[in-house]
Amino acid sequence: MSFNITLPVGMELTDWADQITFDLDNQTSLSKLMDEDKWQDWAVQFVTATGLAGYNVPTPYAFDNWQPWADSLCKTLQA
Repeated sequence: MSFNITLPVGMELTDWADQITFDLDNQTSLSKLMDEDKWQDWAVQFVTATGLAGYNVPTPYAFDNWQPWADSLCKTLQA
């Protein structure tokens, strides 16, 4: 299965989260990121809801900032 999601380059967290939710809207139902401080919890929900857990995606709790996690996620999905 191939996932095509928007790269986070030049985007704010909530804008990117909204965009990837839209990108994958036909594949799953994702909740909107409401609290930027809880981005890691939202990211886990994102990975679980999209079925990405089997793709060896990076765990968001291993990152202090959302941007490196998002970059790593996109690279994993493009591989």
